[in-house]
Amino acid sequence: MHQQVKKLIHKLTSLPPEKLAQVNEFIDYLSSKSDRNPRQNVRMTAFDFPVDHVGTWPHDLSLRRQDLYGDDGR
Repeated sequence: MHQQVKKLIHKLTSLPPEKLAQVNEFIDYLSSKSDRNPRQNVRMTAFDFPVDHVGTWPHDLSLRRQDLYGDDGR
């Protein structure tokens, strides 16, 4: 393990500052992902599903079969 740390430090010292900033952000991201349990504090029920709200329906919207599909005898 100690040898791996030395190799990483050597690689980090050879990077330009903007790349070091990216490495730092990536390390923060990895540590935040490992600290978090995806099921922690999540209470799911059978009816939890994503809902897209697209606004209200028009007042004159008709959901009658004849209005939706026409009345061609089917």
